[in-house]
Amino acid sequence: MRLLVYAITLLLAVLMPALAQAADFPAESGFEGAVTVDSTKVDDGFLVVTAKVPFLDIYGAPKEGMARLVVQESRLKSDKPIPAFCHVHYEKDLGGAKHWARRGWAVFTATYTDNKGAYPIDAAVANGYNQARAIVQWARRLPFIDRTRLHIDGGSQGGYAALAVSADFFPVTATTADVPVVNWAYNLNYFEANKKTSKYPAASPDESPVPVMYSVTMLADWCYKSFGNDLSSDAYYWMSPIACLDRITNPVQVTCFSGDMLVPMEQMMTKPLHAIDAARFPEGFQRDFEKLTLCAKARKTFEECVPESSRETFVVPLQEKSFENSWEMFKDPKRKPSEKPKEQQKPWSKTRQWSLVYCDEGGPAPQASHSSFEWALSSNDFVDHYQKTECTPDLLNAAKLQWLMQRLERTPEGMPMLSNGQSANRMNFTTVERRDVITGLLDYAKSAKTCEEQLTTLYAACPRKPLGEQLSVAVLEKALVP
Repeated sequence: MRLLVYAITLLLAVLMPALAQAADFPAESGFEGAVTVDSTKVDDGFLVVTAKVPFLDIYGAPKEGMARLVVQESRLKSDKPIPAFCHVHYEKDLGGAKHWARRGWAVFTATYTDNKGAYPIDAAVANGYNQARAIVQWARRLPFIDRTRLHIDGGSQGGYAALAVSADFFPVTATTADVPVVNWAYNLNYFEANKKTSKYPAASPDESPVPVMYSVTMLADWCYKSFGNDLSSDAYYWMSPIACLDRITNPVQVTCFSGDMLVPMEQMMTKPLHAIDAARFPEGFQRDFEKLTLCAKARKTFEECVPESSRETFVVPLQEKSFENSWEMFKDPKRKPSEKPKEQQKPWSKTRQWSLVYCDEGGPAPQASHSSFEWALSSNDFVDHYQKTECTPDLLNAAKLQWLMQRLERTPEGMPMLSNGQSANRMNFTTVERRDVITGLLDYAKSAKTCEEQLTTLYAACPRKPLGEQLSVAVLEKALVP
């Protein structure tokens, strides 16, 4: 089976440039997890590919999702490998994908039907994450992709997924995580504890004093279907990024808003930038981190989990011509004032791994979504910079290597328990998983002699050695091709 996969890869590497130029995008075949192309089209110089992506769900059963790739045709015609930009969980619309494709990326995203269709969206902590993993693995298998330049992007639930994918995969170049859920134990109980004050589910968003929050409270119920509603359970810690930050080794830009009503900043810092104005909220409304985090393991903020020496915090003041968004504006953006803030680049650290961008808009407004005010912020500078960087030895540490060995052995530790008592599955098909780990380590080791030395040293000290007693480029190449 592994020999067949390798032969298919070599064949695609030879045929891909000519096929891609003609927008005749080939499908995979011959192994479990092979992706099938559903449609291809050329749209204003961009090749748009929609594909069916098989994966294993949280119970370990085969499932299928849909993905979309957007890339400039002109880049496919060259021999230069193209870096991959993976927007995880939520669907990146075609316009947003074209923005990043113009900047030199091959852009991957999930795509969904409505709930009546064959491919509805699931909670990110459930099958949404397993589907995201399979799409990233597909991206890394395509022969025109530069696997040493992989950017992970996402917001809200997708921000959670961006951090989780960054902890899972290797090598990752950089990550942008906007308003990420970093602590599911806190965030879900925040929804749960405020169901009464938000009038969920008896009323409707228009009748709720916190209408946008009301509209997303069903996310808690989606999560309970898979993991149960005991929010003191360690499962809600193990699915949170705070449980795997030691495996995130690449530069990360995290963006949060002090007025966020959906992912409160209380999970980021011990003391939030602003307290809520109680007079604006219904009686009994709660945000307190200590009281709402019922899981003892999860009772720690993001900043407590990241050494101060590894992070730099930027507090961004409210932009000129910003305005507080109303519920009516949220429902109909055409109601917003014509004068809006001008686009501003988000700051980021040139010397530390974590860039924490805190947008200071005062306390939260009850009608707000992820921000209470209008902002126009961009991550272009951060993303562009890391598109051009090379692999460095510090992308691999002991925690990441041990995790990759667990993936090879299919014995991942720290998996959340499902409500049926089974450990949640976060692995894909065996052939797909093995190939992804080995090619990632091989790409890293071959990128620089110092990277191979780092791998050899860390593997010698690793308690798991599924690839033999010593590891090098030669050993990895032999493991990839039987």
